[in-house]
Amino acid sequence: MSIDFYNNVTIQMVGDDESPVAADVIEKSIFLQAAFSLNLARIIGPAADDINTENLGHLWDTFEIATVLPYYLPNFDDAPDYAVRVGAAHLVVSSRMLRCFFSDEKNDTNPLQYYLVHRCALHDLLEQKRLTHIHPVPLRTFVAKRMIVDGTNAEQIIQTRLYSWVRDFVADLSRFLDSIRAASPKDGKHLLPQSATPFLSVFWIYVAGANDKSGIAQFAGDMPSAAFRSLSKLDVNAVQRAHEFLAAGADIPVHESALALANTYLHYGYSGLALVQVCIACESVLAKTYEAFLTSRGVSKTKYSEAERDITFSQLLNLHLAAARDLSQLENRDDILVQLNWARKCRNDVVHKGALQQTVTAQHVERAIEAASKLINFLVNDP
Repeated sequence: MSIDFYNNVTIQMVGDDESPVAADVIEKSIFLQAAFSLNLARIIGPAADDINTENLGHLWDTFEIATVLPYYLPNFDDAPDYAVRVGAAHLVVSSRMLRCFFSDEKNDTNPLQYYLVHRCALHDLLEQKRLTHIHPVPLRTFVAKRMIVDGTNAEQIIQTRLYSWVRDFVADLSRFLDSIRAASPKDGKHLLPQSATPFLSVFWIYVAGANDKSGIAQFAGDMPSAAFRSLSKLDVNAVQRAHEFLAAGADIPVHESALALANTYLHYGYSGLALVQVCIACESVLAKTYEAFLTSRGVSKTKYSEAERDITFSQLLNLHLAAARDLSQLENRDDILVQLNWARKCRNDVVHKGALQQTVTAQHVERAIEAASKLINFLVNDP
């Protein structure tokens, strides 16, 4: 009887690049000029008031916000660290930043304490801080942006500006990623689209103060993404439904998948795509409802199939629905129809014009999703 031997082959991923960072790039970000001691267990959530800046003295006008993407961006002309101008600001990009976990010369260790440091500065960090054991964990693409802000109190400035900083930063990142995809589709195919903070779990904010003093804090862009454990759970009914969906041969209804996707798209900032899914969910149920109504009145499935392609979503929603169902039994039917006709218009804008033609807020989309859920429940459960 023969025995097969499986040999483990050691490989080394490219990670020992020691090429220096260009001086003009270093000038544009404090994160390339120093190592910062932080703790993963201390991440400040939105509206937290415990930013300690008492030792900073009078503030200069420099703040810097940074985050890490969940994938590597392409190097620019072989440079792993570079700066790009987006509008009036620079984004400083590096694929060589580390979270360096450590123990000191007394062999004291905190498993969540780490230094945020560039790989080329790791040797100097070890010598200056006399670290005895280290465990560097490479971050993927680290991106930083510097802001100029007037004020004398860092806490007040951060509290009033944090959301606008994050919003503008994320918009800059989206534009940057779109430019890479358009400039080189082959290299940009790995870059997932993103335009919302849930895609970015942690932000670092640096504050410059008097006498070369400074402060840095971690902020959660999205608490569930930044947490060490799941912050959500399925209840007993949801667990049972999940098992039913997973059963062999079980199909998940299109309208349930579409509404679920609508919530996901909304969470990640894609209002237009969320509304497209709302319309898919509604139209799929409306079409089945109308087909069942006609066949119950003696129309053959063949005749219906021949005419089906000429029946629009608008006709199903605004004409045929009233024929197929007694809408007096649908609570708040007028508001539901208003919300869904609005969603239909937005869907047409996205599909036919390539973008929403009006300002759409998360609350607008939430109301459309709620209206769709009510209509679908009415149609699916109505005998």
